[in-house]
Amino acid sequence: MAVSATRVTWLEGGLAIDPEAGSSHLGDAIGRVTSILCIPYGYTVTLWCSGALAVARLGRPGPVEVVLFAMGAVAAFVGLGLVGWRHLGAEVPMRAPSLVVINVLPVVVVSAMAILPSGRLSPWLGFLSSGALSTGGYVLGLAAVIRISRASVKRTGAR
Repeated sequence: MAVSATRVTWLEGGLAIDPEAGSSHLGDAIGRVTSILCIPYGYTVTLWCSGALAVARLGRPGPVEVVLFAMGAVAAFVGLGLVGWRHLGAEVPMRAPSLVVINVLPVVVVSAMAILPSGRLSPWLGFLSSGALSTGGYVLGLAAVIRISRASVKRTGAR
């Protein structure tokens, strides 16, 4: 994807696209939308698929299991957020390398979850762990992609 230099700024190995820059090209608009949605889209797909996988293995959840699934997901997210807390600025901008637009992590995370024997767990533990594993797997996988991408940029000097 080619983007004009007047619209793009590199921030610690990631792109920041100028929202004021206008373009009449559909490709520019698609690039902008996919760059904005890449991280939340991947997380949504991962979480939904892991929930569907849990239902397929453990049966239809009741209200308690739904809350446990959410608790597992939130616990993993908050726990990993606390691990990275000291590296955050006062505001939380979305700084990610453009490689993240090619977000195949949901397939990787859900495939890994599919081979785990979670069907042997009780529904309570199964839904709790499914929420935690999907969130933890996605956050850690995305962190690894970003870390590797930034290291590659530093090593090669390419932007």
